[in-house]
Amino acid sequence: MLAMTILMVQVNVGMAQECDPMKLVPPCYSFVTGNTPPPPDSECCNVLHDQNKCLCGYVKNPAYQPFLGMPGIKTVAQACSITIPDPKTCT
Repeated sequence: MLAMTILMVQVNVGMAQECDPMKLVPPCYSFVTGNTPPPPDSECCNVLHDQNKCLCGYVKNPAYQPFLGMPGIKTVAQACSITIPDPKTCT
């Protein structure tokens, strides 16, 4: 039982580390602020795909609203074939 609990804690810690919006800043910031689409195989798109399962958490967090409200975010999402979820429908 103790081993199972330790394993669950390790899995949860690992999952928490995966959702890091700061990983998006270096590769994507210039595309978002410049409203220029990144190439689909760019580091920006790769990181965005890695963070895809985290997007609901990001859009529901008021601290990220200024960044997510930037016009370039839609351009980047489209170029990377990512749908920015609606915070009202995220579960």
